[in-house]
Amino acid sequence: MNNKKSARRLIIALILSINLFASLALGQYTVGQTISQSTRDKVVSFCANDNGSNSLGNLLVPEQGEATRVVWLIFFESW
Repeated sequence: MNNKKSARRLIIALILSINLFASLALGQYTVGQTISQSTRDKVVSFCANDNGSNSLGNLLVPEQGEATRVVWLIFFESW
C-alpha cells in the first residue's frame, strides 16, 4: 500500500515539474517586462479597423502629442 502512495506522489510531482518547466520555457514575457529589440523588429499582422501589418516597434511609437503606447498582446483566433 505504501508503494502505491509513493508511486502516486512521484507521478504527481513529475507532472507538476513538467508543467512548471514548460511554463517557464515557453512563457517569454510576463507583465511589466520590456520587449527586446529582436521582438520589436518582428513584423506582425493585425486586424483592427482594417487589416494591416507592422513591426511591434512601430506600433509602440506614439504619434506626435500622444502619450506612451502599450501593446496588449492576445493570441486568440476565432473562425
